[in-house]
Amino acid sequence: MNKTTATLLGLIFTDGCLSPKGRNSWRFYFSNKSQRLVSIFKESIMQEFALPENRVRLDMTSDGLHRAIVDSKEAGQLFTEKFGTFRTLRYKNGELPKTKLPIEELIRHNVVKEFLQSAFSCDGGVSLYVARRKTKKDEAKWLIRGVYLACAHPKLRKEYITLLQSLGITACDAGDGKVKIRDKENMKKFYQKVGFIDGVHITHTSRFWPNIEKQKLLEKMIDSYHNPKETYSLRQFTLR
Repeated sequence: MNKTTATLLGLIFTDGCLSPKGRNSWRFYFSNKSQRLVSIFKESIMQEFALPENRVRLDMTSDGLHRAIVDSKEAGQLFTEKFGTFRTLRYKNGELPKTKLPIEELIRHNVVKEFLQSAFSCDGGVSLYVARRKTKKDEAKWLIRGVYLACAHPKLRKEYITLLQSLGITACDAGDGKVKIRDKENMKKFYQKVGFIDGVHITHTSRFWPNIEKQKLLEKMIDSYHNPKETYSLRQFTLR
């Protein structure tokens, strides 16, 4: 496994899928609000399977998602035989799919960073906001900080935590469908050893941080430990 494979896997396990197409073929599908991530998916899958550019179909859905689609019997068979299913959501009968991350391969080939960076860039984010609570005399306030990855599959959440641990980063299953990194030391390690893909933005619907790059917000959150007063005074936190 190389960096390209790890990046591609991180994208498919989060905002992508690989499913049968008819009786004899397979379809790779990836969709995201970020054109940057769709471009990386396109480049990665072309490189992984030596595909010409015209094999990757690009378009946009009615709700504003950019997407890429590749139909390939050979590529689909190769990936399903090697990595199994990529489904993360429960089946209609409530059963969990037997999905698993290729932990040993990622660690052995030293490409954990590339896999996690792709996954966090798709389904992860940064929490940085001011929490407030009224008291009898005053108003208490404090900063909420964190890095998270949303994942519906409980077994995969444990495996993401294992991969983070392989890089010396401690995370937890928060019980709300998310893997979370909550303390200063480990968020700094995440920033140094994983981070987010440059050019990937938070969506415009974010309450406090619309359209900011995820990596820039991660940097801002790390900086907030050195100057919390500056963060408290930000315009988006002072407007009530």
